[in-house]
Amino acid sequence: MSAPARNTLAIVGAGPIGLEAALAAQDAGFDVHVFERGEPGAHVLAWGHVRMFTPWRMTLGPVSRAHLQHGGWAAPDGESCPTGAEYVERYLRPVALLPELESRIHTHAQVVHIARRGLLKGDSPARGGRREQPFRLLVRDPGGRENFLHAFSVIDASGVFGQPNWAGDGGIPARSELYLAPQLSYHPDDVLGLARERYAGKRVLVVGGGTSAATTVASLARLAGEVPGTHVVWATRRPLDQLLPPIANDPLSERHALYARARAMAHGEDGAVTPIGGASIEGFEFNSATHRYRVTLLIGDQPRVEEVDRIVVNAGFGPDDSLYRELQVHECYASRGPMKLSAALLGAEAQDCLTTPAFGADVLANPEPDFFILGHKSYGRNPNFLLETGFRQVEEVVAAMERDQRADIAS
Repeated sequence: MSAPARNTLAIVGAGPIGLEAALAAQDAGFDVHVFERGEPGAHVLAWGHVRMFTPWRMTLGPVSRAHLQHGGWAAPDGESCPTGAEYVERYLRPVALLPELESRIHTHAQVVHIARRGLLKGDSPARGGRREQPFRLLVRDPGGRENFLHAFSVIDASGVFGQPNWAGDGGIPARSELYLAPQLSYHPDDVLGLARERYAGKRVLVVGGGTSAATTVASLARLAGEVPGTHVVWATRRPLDQLLPPIANDPLSERHALYARARAMAHGEDGAVTPIGGASIEGFEFNSATHRYRVTLLIGDQPRVEEVDRIVVNAGFGPDDSLYRELQVHECYASRGPMKLSAALLGAEAQDCLTTPAFGADVLANPEPDFFILGHKSYGRNPNFLLETGFRQVEEVVAAMERDQRADIAS
């Protein structure tokens, strides 16, 4: 089998970081192909009803913006905050439809595994030895047919939204959660819009103490004001007085408002919300006759049973590291992100996305040469990722890849 050209680059994921990387790499002379298991921006559309914390000026990739403006596109008001749906409609979709990316984005093409041709994880540990073999991508189409594709560089920008965390204690599934998962919700549902009938007049358990859970609880509390009988049980692992603490002089007004609302609900200031802090989920039971759930929680060592009609698990998200199991990627034991970046984030001691520094290509590099994890997935379970940071990652990595290409040609 003949080898692909040295400038071939495969990108996994057609979200904001993957599309930015595709345009930047193509401008740098790479033969780029993007593989997306759904449609471009599909994960963003899944929370399309939610308004972003960051304004438009912080959510546009500089390379993508330049390409769009070259074609006559007008940027939205930089200070307004888009919803996920607006972000896709006014930005991501136009980027994906650029002529420059025509035939470069392969939708409904799921990258199942990535390896090196002819090598296992432990083979040829020396950097140069592995770099001589192209990456081998197993790609599956909607009909289940699989093909192998090859490239000499890979960027994994597949994100984390497709891998929600489990509800159970210790991060593993609660009893019967694996069985019942298809009928639970693991994302912030549009309870005031498309999913309204599913939740109106129901008693709903929301599991999680982060921004996704707070968004869901706030929306359900609003629904309760419109539809009698709607009630929320909000179960969080952390004590209630530790949830979403205020950020001094927070410049993100949408975040400031949500955090304040969440703290008020956690302190019992909304009669439609029953907050339960310091709780872990032990198990779920479903009564097929009543179509209700019995949920067993532990608060300390004391069991508590809640009966509800619906369950929403908003316990965060994590990276799918099965993609690169046969590559030499050194993962952080705590965040499951790449080790060098995880260590740098830990050393920076930043507690907020706005103060987390960006890092260069040397920190973003893995022991596996020419393989980069960019975007939210590079942060693993660290929640302090910002799109602006992802765009800077793209700039740094593509510049480093371009330098390596020039060095290869010169040698």
